[in-house]
Amino acid sequence: MIPLPNIIHQIFADNTKAFIAAHNPSFSVLKVLNHIVSCRTPDLGAAVFDCDCGERLFVYHSCRDRHCPVCQGINNARWADAQLASSLPVKYFHIVFTLPDSLNPFIRRHPKESYNALFKAASSALLKLCADPKFLGATPGFTAVLHTWGQTMQFHPHLHVIVTAGGISNDGLRFIDKSDASYLLPVKVLSKLFSGIFIDTLSKNAPLPANLKSSLYQSDFFCYLKEPLERANNVVKYLARYANRVCISVNRIISYDDANRSVTFSFKDNKDSGKPKLMTLSAIEFMRRFLLHVLPARFMKIRHFGILRNRGKLDRIAQCRRMLQASVPCFVLKPNIGFHSVCRKCGSFLSITSHLSAVELKVLLRC
Repeated sequence: MIPLPNIIHQIFADNTKAFIAAHNPSFSVLKVLNHIVSCRTPDLGAAVFDCDCGERLFVYHSCRDRHCPVCQGINNARWADAQLASSLPVKYFHIVFTLPDSLNPFIRRHPKESYNALFKAASSALLKLCADPKFLGATPGFTAVLHTWGQTMQFHPHLHVIVTAGGISNDGLRFIDKSDASYLLPVKVLSKLFSGIFIDTLSKNAPLPANLKSSLYQSDFFCYLKEPLERANNVVKYLARYANRVCISVNRIISYDDANRSVTFSFKDNKDSGKPKLMTLSAIEFMRRFLLHVLPARFMKIRHFGILRNRGKLDRIAQCRRMLQASVPCFVLKPNIGFHSVCRKCGSFLSITSHLSAVELKVLLRC
């Protein structure tokens, strides 16, 4: 039997047929399901590594799906390295934008429009309030990451946003540094503006029922402002925890009982002061919750705004560093040396010689 990359893959591989029979998933979910089950198996082919001594090694290809727990671990490390190049020597604030639970069924039916409205509302509210001289009078830089889950993998869409403590002044002549401040913006004002922009944007781009729209005006849209982060390295590491990841990490899974088809995992109960607890679900329910968080095709779940928006970003970062009289941050990117393995016979490094498709690999393995 071919060993699978981790326990989540094993759960999916053992229960795919039962899940499909129980839930009749959409094409997009079936696609993700197939990728996770096939990742690092002969179904996706392999890279071939040959040694001069005659030894041969097959390394199965990855699926590269952003919902795959194995592939996202690699992407997270690469993403974190890239973000260091855009860091500034100021504090960063972490803000979480949430939506009312009553909106969840509508979001499930219209995910793309709802998620775009969430990004639009959060970014517009931040830029508008920061530009106001009463609060900051500047344009900050911030990165927003979409999450659609809570600790128990239930559907809970929200944004994690990391904002620079300050920004380029409205006249463009100086950098206003608010690293000494205990907060960036008044949370109640931010929440009110965020909710108004969200409802207006969503109603323009999706068939929002009148009664739901009316109830949203009476609902609470909470924004949480967390403790500021000081060093650029800490900021990138912290944000990387929210960037390229799936709804549950492998180290949270305590056990998988393949006989009873049940999964036990740990979670923090936020309703009970964040106490660690255990939850046991059937494998089918575990998969259902996991696949609730499949994003629309080609949807960008990480976006940059203000100083950090993509067009002209490097020029603006250089300008901010000059204003702050700061040098380029000292860090060393890990060289991309690719995959290397050691020959089991002679101890030499193996080099890749070819790639095999799934069909070619299966024919070769039968020989």
